[in-house]
Amino acid sequence: MINKEILKQIGLTDYEVEVYLALLTHGQISAYELAEKAGLYRQVTYDTLKRLEEKGYVNSVKEGKTKLFKAINPNLILEILNEKTQNFKQILPELSLINKASKQPLMVETYKGKNVLRIALRDIINELKESKNREVLCTAVDESVPFSSQETIVDQYERDMIHYKIKEKVIIKEGAKGIFKKGTSKYKKVPSKFYNENPIQIYGDNVQMIVWGNPDYLVIMRNKGVADSYRKQFELMWSVAKG
Repeated sequence: MINKEILKQIGLTDYEVEVYLALLTHGQISAYELAEKAGLYRQVTYDTLKRLEEKGYVNSVKEGKTKLFKAINPNLILEILNEKTQNFKQILPELSLINKASKQPLMVETYKGKNVLRIALRDIINELKESKNREVLCTAVDESVPFSSQETIVDQYERDMIHYKIKEKVIIKEGAKGIFKKGTSKYKKVPSKFYNENPIQIYGDNVQMIVWGNPDYLVIMRNKGVADSYRKQFELMWSVAKG
């Protein structure tokens, strides 16, 4: 069974997913035939085929007066995406410079939804991988519950921490276990009465807070003074926590 959500993640709409899969299934056919086989309105099918052609995911040929459409090999889609990634990497340094130049004294970013953890962990890696102070301070308290359902994201984060030599101090509650075992994470524990299920992470000039719920929320504050204040509070907690 095809996971259609993955196709949507590469930029296809619901209709584009249905049309592309129908073309893969039925081979080279006309838009009229495709509409019938896919169970779509003809105008919707025509419009969707046009967009897929523009994206390079569908080819067409004419046989007499009839225009026939064919889905490109899925492997070619991967090549197209890789080429786009490489092109984006070429301008990434310039974009980063523009982003840094436009930063305000205090910048607050908010995110919500199922990708909150991915955004949070990637931001830590991106901010610290070339920093002199490669350390994360985290009051996760009990990180096993929300992290256990997103093993792929967490495993990649741990590999990146090891690769970029990023150190981590994590405060967890008594009775909980830290999930990072391979890298440079160091754990201390506090009594359960101080339990806070929403982690705060301090790294560089940034502080992020995750609120688990439905949906999840992520708030990132980018300001040296704010980060330093949270860092002092963390170090106080760390000094009284048990190793």
